[in-house]
Amino acid sequence: MTQHEQVGQAPPIPVSVVVQTHWDREWYLPHQSFIARMLRVVESIVCQLEAGQLDSFLFDGQTAAMEDLFEHAEAPLAARVRQLAADGRIVLGPWYVMADEFLASGEALLRNLELGMRDAAALGSCQKVGYLPDTFGHVSQMPQMLATAGIGSAVLWRGADAEHAEFDWVGLDGTVTPTIFLTEGYYQHPFNVDNWEQALDTYLAQIAPRSLSGQLLLTQGGDHLLSRADLGERIAVFNAGQSGYRLAQSTLAAFVDSAVAASAGRRSRIDGELRRNRQAFVLPDVLSTRRYLKRLNQQAEDRLLGAIEPLFAQLDVPLPAAYLEKCWRILIQQQAHDSICGCSVDAVHDEMRTRYTLLDQRFDALLERAQADAGMIALAHADGHADGPFADFASFTLFNPQPHHIDGWRTYSLFLKGERATGLAIVRDDGAALEAVVIDALAHSELRSPLDDFPDPVHGWRYEVAIRTVLRGLQALACTAAPAATAPQVDATASAIENDSVRLVVDAGALRWTDKASGHETNDPLVFLSEFDAGDSYNFSPPPEQQQRLQDRYTLLGTRTVGPLQEMTLAIAMTLPHSLEQRGTLVRSSGVLRLRLWQDRPGVECRLDWDNQARDQRTRLLMPVAPGLAHTVSDSAFSWARRPVVLADYPKSVTRSEMPVCVNPSYSAIEAGELSFCHRAMQEYEVLDHAGRRWLGVTLVRSVGWLSRRDLVTRGVGAGPDLATPGAQCLGTEWFDFLLGRHGGDALREARLLRRPALLLRGHSQRWRAPFEIDSALEVSAVRPRAEGIELRVFNPTGATVGGVKAFGIATIAVGEPA
Repeated sequence: MTQHEQVGQAPPIPVSVVVQTHWDREWYLPHQSFIARMLRVVESIVCQLEAGQLDSFLFDGQTAAMEDLFEHAEAPLAARVRQLAADGRIVLGPWYVMADEFLASGEALLRNLELGMRDAAALGSCQKVGYLPDTFGHVSQMPQMLATAGIGSAVLWRGADAEHAEFDWVGLDGTVTPTIFLTEGYYQHPFNVDNWEQALDTYLAQIAPRSLSGQLLLTQGGDHLLSRADLGERIAVFNAGQSGYRLAQSTLAAFVDSAVAASAGRRSRIDGELRRNRQAFVLPDVLSTRRYLKRLNQQAEDRLLGAIEPLFAQLDVPLPAAYLEKCWRILIQQQAHDSICGCSVDAVHDEMRTRYTLLDQRFDALLERAQADAGMIALAHADGHADGPFADFASFTLFNPQPHHIDGWRTYSLFLKGERATGLAIVRDDGAALEAVVIDALAHSELRSPLDDFPDPVHGWRYEVAIRTVLRGLQALACTAAPAATAPQVDATASAIENDSVRLVVDAGALRWTDKASGHETNDPLVFLSEFDAGDSYNFSPPPEQQQRLQDRYTLLGTRTVGPLQEMTLAIAMTLPHSLEQRGTLVRSSGVLRLRLWQDRPGVECRLDWDNQARDQRTRLLMPVAPGLAHTVSDSAFSWARRPVVLADYPKSVTRSEMPVCVNPSYSAIEAGELSFCHRAMQEYEVLDHAGRRWLGVTLVRSVGWLSRRDLVTRGVGAGPDLATPGAQCLGTEWFDFLLGRHGGDALREARLLRRPALLLRGHSQRWRAPFEIDSALEVSAVRPRAEGIELRVFNPTGATVGGVKAFGIATIAVGEPA
């Protein structure tokens, strides 16, 4: 007699059995290998559905895998799947892929939902549940994002720390989303094991005490798994053998509706971001694994959201909607959590690099198309332009892709044919001259391939030019460039650079920052710390005998003054152990750090090129903060979140728990007391105490050699297969762009200018729409061309209503005439 037969005459507890699979498109096998596996798994599931052995099947809440299936399946199988989806028996949506929420932009997450819901609806119907079974924690605005898509509930596992299986998740803006907490995780397949009755009994005994609703959920299945053909028979046997539970096949949506109704008025409240790991691993160090993937992702997002879509929105030209949507699909596929997190086998991430290259080619084609359709450039001699397809940038347009005013010095890349010019004269179309200085010039050739002639290169020089730029929101300004004689730049051996706000000096190799308003000096404002990492692609873990190396001394390579710019170039090097296994062999990691001060900006513009040659280690950039710093603020999807400082407390031995999370996510901006740090794809940071000071530490590179290990003091249990990943050591050169400020302030605005600057486009056009501006306190998520007109999506990061947008609200604004 089981424990449930001893319940007596109490009615059995209803258990909804949702048969499912979680389908990572790539992870411990490459994408094509999982496609081949999917064809076999799906055929088996289809047969079980058609035979009545399964009532329905949940295909992971994402549609990209179905897209793969239809591309590769034989026509009869594809037709059977389509029919079952139309009948509602293969349940799809709402996501296109299960993305990492902290590494993707909020806009990309909304496009992800949009594509998934549209795909699912096209196949029959979309599951209206925010299904997030395996995401590595959740952003604070997910409730609002789900509500924006018409979804009023969520189901999740990682990151929640709730007592019961039902709770109300309250987003940053106050949106309340009833949520089902998978207290034992989504990967449950008791019916698949030999001792299945005992396994099922054990699972139900674990989850029953935590149910408020008196209703239980079994997500029968796991990653890439078949379903059992005799599932219905086993359910009947189990029901007949005890009286404590009554199992029945169901859909996730039906269970959620019932459990939410039954727990109404009794659910606890959890506010904001979900990154607690007491009950489930959140695997936090994926924020820095294979950092190059994060950079490539943000570059792609910025080209789509900061160039291509605003350009098509403001130019009165036809929109290549299908081509643009395919770009979005490829990008969002890359944001699947095991992909962008860098926690897959090397082959997966090698293929991702190729797909990012493919995306760049598609983006180039879209930019060319917009400019050609607007008459800015010629693609054929027959188009009638003076220089035809071989024109350079002598005629160009400055375009502000954001609906915010720009006023200040900005740098651009400009290509001109002919001999090198010492300076350039920049003139607006009304004849007014713009202040401009040439910063650098490199010999350059561009291949042009006319549609009606043989391809040929155009030879000349590519200039980095600084232009004093004043543009209204979404304004385009026609200009011309011509060689001009100017005063030469001043190259110097001086050890200092300065503007009205900051003075930077190198003295005996040490860098010092002086705030000129207060006279306060900061020694060692940028230092490097390397330490052993015995972890894997999911978690940092120190070895028993940790070694740390702090490098705070530079070699001055030079300084120079170019018009409004003062620049300092420094070299830095670290002699480090080769690896954990070869500690006695030393290697040299090194970098070149360029610091720029502009007349009209208080911050320091930084560029670091870093060559990592050490394995099994983590290198971080450290910046001093106030000794008592108790919290930081950083951004994520539609969020500007205050985070308490949690200092790392590394366990001394291996346990089955994950140590408390001490690293934090940042999409592009951090404020730590008076320090502001804006960046491109430097997405993991931590506050730490070292050498008697408190620091903000931003991870540059984390070098690990394993997908997963089972001997980590920070986790101790596998997070995936134990597979070697030598590519995750990340040897070689990587680059970092960031901006440092010392008075806090508007970090989000500075990050916006860093990530999505004004554009310099070849040629002129008469087809620009009128400029448009919004309140500068609102952050812009998208400037989107739509059939019915231009759509702005904005986010209010403040605690008060701004421009009609509620505090922390996401809103859309219609602008202008239809495209």
